[in-house]
Amino acid sequence: MSFYIAGTGSAIPEKVVTNDDLAQFLDTSDEWIYTRTGIRQRHVLTHEKLDELAIESAKRALADANVSGQDIDLILCATMRGDTYTPSLACTIGEAIGSHAPSFDINAACVGALYCMEIADSFIASGKAETVLVVGAEAMSKLLDWTDRSSCVLFGDGSAAMVLKKGEGRLAGVLSTDPDSHVIRMPNIEGINSPYNQIGQEKLAMHMDGGEVYKFAVNAMGKKIEEVCAMANLAPADIDWYLPHQANARIIEASRKKFHIEREKVLLNISEYGNMSATSILVLLDECAKKGTFKKGDKLLFVAFGGGLTSGAVIIKWKKE
Repeated sequence: MSFYIAGTGSAIPEKVVTNDDLAQFLDTSDEWIYTRTGIRQRHVLTHEKLDELAIESAKRALADANVSGQDIDLILCATMRGDTYTPSLACTIGEAIGSHAPSFDINAACVGALYCMEIADSFIASGKAETVLVVGAEAMSKLLDWTDRSSCVLFGDGSAAMVLKKGEGRLAGVLSTDPDSHVIRMPNIEGINSPYNQIGQEKLAMHMDGGEVYKFAVNAMGKKIEEVCAMANLAPADIDWYLPHQANARIIEASRKKFHIEREKVLLNISEYGNMSATSILVLLDECAKKGTFKKGDKLLFVAFGGGLTSGAVIIKWKKE
């Protein structure tokens, strides 16, 4: 016995930053960004706080699933950094929805939502939980060097959530890590206030080797698709919808071609949101669910890669009418 997706919700910052906006202070253009990434715009935090978005997306997912905070047995939040180190963002969400369930954050970068799904599966399969709230929440705008046109144009902020309930929906899942501490790196602020710190501090902004990320991503996405389909005794052609991490449209397209996946089955919203790290797949899921893209019985394949270097894929059968 595993889980099915009972409800989804999302919350996005109001502020929209277009490629033309970035060209006002960067040596770039809409054409340069779009042809290399598929991104036209992204949303960034201004007056909102990340925990406010996370709480709102959680409440919308609970309402969609017709459950309350008291019904939740476990809260998992995929994030690289909440507004506070403690309490965790998951605990902050739990307080807001009136839950006393165990709550903790997961940092697996862009694959965080899939890590949460697999942890939820273990809790449900062991009988420790029946209803799990998974939230993705990222404030990428706070982690970037806004003078680096190679990275800051890629990312956006946002939150999304889903409620997982005990039942037959998950068909297979696979996670892995190819450890690398240099290709994608974001230092924290630990130790800078210590009078004994003699190491010094790295620049507090994301570093990313785009070429290495591209090579890893194309191969990792394809391998995980093959692995998870084999685990579910399915062929890639049996999948109705692919929901890839929305990192770069060129990466998605290269992987699609390399592994012979039909373009019509691959869902995208990167042009409107950019890369929202762990939140990307969940926002895509919520948007498509609300538009009625999925039909009951459809097989959905989630696949992602991210810092660490992490990668993973999960197949679920859609249960909602």
